[in-house]
Amino acid sequence: MLNKYIPVAFLSFLKMFTQGCDSSSNEKDLQFWQGHYEVGASRNEYMNGLQVGTLYEINTTNDSCIFTGDGIQYAFDAKCALKTNKDTLLGYFCYDTRGMARYWNAELPLFKIFRKDTNYYIISSAILEDTTKTYLLKHSRESKKIQ
Repeated sequence: MLNKYIPVAFLSFLKMFTQGCDSSSNEKDLQFWQGHYEVGASRNEYMNGLQVGTLYEINTTNDSCIFTGDGIQYAFDAKCALKTNKDTLLGYFCYDTRGMARYWNAELPLFKIFRKDTNYYIISSAILEDTTKTYLLKHSRESKKIQ
């Protein structure tokens, strides 16, 4: 029997191993979305003469992806399950690959990518510069090698 005082983070970690990182979309739907996506974001702040910003990258393979954020004061490396909803790719947080505690809700999409004309766009609660803004993504069909 689990003690009611076990930290929520541990229970979330345990849930990840018992339920896994599940994707419910079929492979054919996900093939369209495979590749490398990236966007840089900044709040126009400067530190020691350098503009503070974050580079966000998503590398998709099969039914999952690695979503990274790399900035001066903010960084993450998240494994996400992928699902499709009509013309939108949804990424659901599974775990941080570096073992860092993250409190993102695994039941809500961490990001949404959609295509309009020939461009790809993202909305993500992980993009701290503006969590409600739609960002234009750079996209290539080739995924960078995931370590």
